[in-house]
Amino acid sequence: MSYLNREERRESIMQAAIKVALEEGFSAMTVRNIASRAGVAAGQLHHHFTSSGELKSQVFVRVIREMMALPLVPENASWREKVFSMLGSEDRSLEPYIRLWRQAQLLADSDPEIKSAYLLAMSLWHGETVKLINAGQQAGEFTLRDSAENIAWRLIALVCGMDGIYVLGMPELDDAAFSRHLHRLIDLELL
Repeated sequence: MSYLNREERRESIMQAAIKVALEEGFSAMTVRNIASRAGVAAGQLHHHFTSSGELKSQVFVRVIREMMALPLVPENASWREKVFSMLGSEDRSLEPYIRLWRQAQLLADSDPEIKSAYLLAMSLWHGETVKLINAGQQAGEFTLRDSAENIAWRLIALVCGMDGIYVLGMPELDDAAFSRHLHRLIDLELL
């Protein structure tokens, strides 16, 4: 194995932790499991991160940033399609990210580091949604009757609430209903 400098070693640990998080979730993010995946001794994790909680929270924020940067719609898509994609994409490749988001939401109540990361991720999501709404307004596609910030929070609240019901498996809120309700609120808020 070739020598890695401090930053390269830290990044290799982060990449291993990201794979564990997306494949197996937070509960599998043990020092032993991540070290094994990264091909390093467990002590290396403690050398690069103050705690496993710090590593988990940093991984979560990185994963959410990566998810938000995924090109889910074509560059020439309408601003409405871009907003929908940011809030409730129908792309099945996002399932590992969404599963991790749900786990972070549950853990936030008992883990201050995850809570901090979750709050940051929520702020990032809000910020990206606001940017899309403002760009759609500037392009003449949206008519805003309230601030983009307030509209973004309402859209996010709908998505979070519907997701909570969706995971219960209620037949009234299947994939089609989720999309239909989100499209309807986007229309009410932006068109």
